[in-house]
Amino acid sequence: MLFDYFVLAFVIIGIFVSLLYSLITGISPVSSTFKSRRKIIQTVEPDMEGFIYELGAGWGALAFPLARRCPGATIVAYELSPVPWLFLKLRALLLGPRNLKIVRRNFLKDNLSKASLVVCYLYPGAMTRLSPKLARELDSDALVISNTFAIPAWTPTIIQNLEDVMCPQIFLYKMENAITGIHKFIDISTTMFS
Repeated sequence: MLFDYFVLAFVIIGIFVSLLYSLITGISPVSSTFKSRRKIIQTVEPDMEGFIYELGAGWGALAFPLARRCPGATIVAYELSPVPWLFLKLRALLLGPRNLKIVRRNFLKDNLSKASLVVCYLYPGAMTRLSPKLARELDSDALVISNTFAIPAWTPTIIQNLEDVMCPQIFLYKMENAITGIHKFIDISTTMFS
């Protein structure tokens, strides 16, 4: 009976913390759909090296397959919400792979300049805040893959339409072509009138 109360308390605390972090981050952890995950994984070259950042890893639906697909790369999965982060840490501890690093930090405060690839499934407000950061920090040969939501004012190299109601499009950006010259100098997340 005491064990039942312990489990119930643990679940209630987990739900409360998840709701709290949904308010803090502006969105709850939502996994990519099977179709979008499959397309993203197929898009990434298996011989990719360097750093692959997954921004907002949620429950790890992309982080683990990316780590298995690209054994020569270091995958850094960012998740700020403590419940999914703990799940990711335990899963990585038990199942690996070794090239996967799980971090609980705000990716907007970290330097992402080492990225060969950035993968994200973020809501439009977060994409707006992320856009100038990526424009400042990423090298011209870096790639960005966005699930469902386009990066404001960027030009995608490829838009892959999916027959998927939840995740209808995948956007691939090559940094050398994604941003026009003017966007490199203007912080596109702010305006003169705000």
